[in-house]
Amino acid sequence: MLYDFVIIGAGIAGSSIAYFLKDKKVLIVDKEGISQKASNAAGAFLYPKVGFNTKYTKFVNDALLYSFDFYEKLGINTHKDGVLILPRDKKDIDKFKEYEKTFTLKYKNQDNGFFFNDGGFIDSQEVCHKLLEDVEFQQLKITKIDKKDNFILNDKIETKNIILATGYENIIDISYIKIRPVWGQRIEIKTDIKPNNNFHKNCSISKNINGIVKIGATHERRRNEKLPDEENNKILLNKANEIMKIDGKIYSMKAGMRAGSIDYFPVIGKIIDTNKTLQIYPETKKGRIPKELFYKEGIYIINGGGGRGFSNYIYSAKFLSEYILKEKNIPEMLDTKRLFIKWARKL
Repeated sequence: MLYDFVIIGAGIAGSSIAYFLKDKKVLIVDKEGISQKASNAAGAFLYPKVGFNTKYTKFVNDALLYSFDFYEKLGINTHKDGVLILPRDKKDIDKFKEYEKTFTLKYKNQDNGFFFNDGGFIDSQEVCHKLLEDVEFQQLKITKIDKKDNFILNDKIETKNIILATGYENIIDISYIKIRPVWGQRIEIKTDIKPNNNFHKNCSISKNINGIVKIGATHERRRNEKLPDEENNKILLNKANEIMKIDGKIYSMKAGMRAGSIDYFPVIGKIIDTNKTLQIYPETKKGRIPKELFYKEGIYIINGGGGRGFSNYIYSAKFLSEYILKEKNIPEMLDTKRLFIKWARKL
């Protein structure tokens, strides 16, 4: 069977682009299953970014609004009860006063922080399975990729195109794209405490749904997988107790490695043939932008969404699908070529 696209990785990144390409002949594969690893461990909180109105802040908040609308149309409960974002310390309080001058989302001042109506969370497993309802899936580890007229994966799957959505793990070495793994942990607590809304300070706390409160945070940059443990449970609970006292029993704990780019923006688009481009335009190493970029035909990527993957990837997948299906330009801040130019200048 010949596929139009094989997507490698069935977390939120792969599931998002699979949804937008579902009218094509698409296969999505993952060695663990649908929404495992980082996506399974994610709190899937949908919160605004508090900060100056930079390109990144604008992107995150645009992605947030798009994602709320997208999920609600898909029939996903976003628990959109608002979020109170609090300063971490005195220094943060001073920063918040400056940030406030450039806010574009509706908010109100509350408890030295800001309450946004646009705050909620979703069920990560429900979302990824919903996105893949009409997409063929195989649990499979890709160990071999050959290129003839088409790509041949593991000597048995033939496809015209590959989309890499593998998070921090590389199955193809792409020298100019560096993905940083960041380990995070999420716990769910059975409790009678019933917050009126969601919260974020040094961690995120969800509203109580059916007696369960979610608490999640990113902890450390690391290269190796780490199982959830009691020590980090205590760290999470201590962070949560800075916001409110939470009594109860830990019902579930999960951990995973989130994948972020070096400039925080997601990375989407075609993979550049760096050898050919530098051979024809060696002056790129001196900081000159080449007149033309050469690409590895049929290989795309969607990665680097960071800790806001459940909003950043949905928004990014829209742009990537429009690039693939309609030949629309990818926004420069997301396109893989931005990283190539930076990488080449450092050579």
